[in-house]
Amino acid sequence: MARTWITLSMLSMQFHCPESQMACQGDCHDVQGMVQLKLHPAPSATNTAATNAPTSLKPTESSITPVRGPQETDKPHNFLNITPTNETRARRKNTSTSPEADTATAPPTEAATALQVSITTFHWEPHWQCAEADSACTVAALTRFKELVAESGADIVGALELKGASTSLSGWSSSHEYEDDVSVMVAPGWEVLKEGGGNICCDGQRGLAVLLVKPPNPVSNCETLCVMAVHPGHQPIESGQSIVESVCGDSRVSCAIAVGDWNVDAAGVRGGSFDSWHRLVGGNPPSFVVPDSETCCYPSTCCKFDHAVTNIVEAAVVKFQVWGYQLTDEFSMQEEHMPVSVRFTVPADAALTS
Repeated sequence: MARTWITLSMLSMQFHCPESQMACQGDCHDVQGMVQLKLHPAPSATNTAATNAPTSLKPTESSITPVRGPQETDKPHNFLNITPTNETRARRKNTSTSPEADTATAPPTEAATALQVSITTFHWEPHWQCAEADSACTVAALTRFKELVAESGADIVGALELKGASTSLSGWSSSHEYEDDVSVMVAPGWEVLKEGGGNICCDGQRGLAVLLVKPPNPVSNCETLCVMAVHPGHQPIESGQSIVESVCGDSRVSCAIAVGDWNVDAAGVRGGSFDSWHRLVGGNPPSFVVPDSETCCYPSTCCKFDHAVTNIVEAAVVKFQVWGYQLTDEFSMQEEHMPVSVRFTVPADAALTS
């Protein structure tokens, strides 16, 4: 459930990769595991020197195999309070990370202390060969899905190519499961006003699930939020915006949050030839696209496809986490993605929270 935070400083997190989306090799350094940005008080009037907020990186084992980009085969996530066991934690040993990571710093701020709403997203794509076509693997994927949602503390959850996810989380509200079993869910306490979804043209079955919701903690300038789980293809988006508009109306313009497998890196979501956010959502440009690290796909990790994105003004990332591949020690996985969680803050509506 969302929690109200007090922001004591501005946050800045940037991670860089010298290579292009489909050509990242061993020298393309991504960030796996949890990245935690610490909050520091703003400098006083008598001391205006900038203080850097260090990034703490929890290292994990390195197992990147730099190869060509995968060719995905087109077909043919409701919150349960489960505490992972030691056995399920052990499954996370298959992590992929680079040996280095950029550091993020907190610039000096002159802004007065303001109320902030904290929101956490989570999404995962086990891929259809497991979570749609193999019944035993589907059961295992749903179990891991519920455990990871609980571990992440998510408020908004997206499931991609995971059959049965929309009904798997007790007490949560969910969309239906649309093309390639894409669904989006919100935690207890979030009110769903409208839902919809369908296909994001083009490149095979490509899913879109949308909810118009009212969060339990009001967000400044956002009476409602437009939340989405998305799975565009490997080509620029040609349709889908009409679905977003029909569900969310004007909320999509400056109050949208989307998670999923975008099949393009952060730069491609923001603009360029793909320009995915503009083509699908429109309105304000993204305030952030996080993470921009290699999350796809087992057995050849090469591509920066999985992101959480919002166009809420002054949204600031607090931390993100990328888990390793989850089911490779139990099933012959094909094209499994790494699970991703992002925690961020947005300005609260002080009038409604007072």
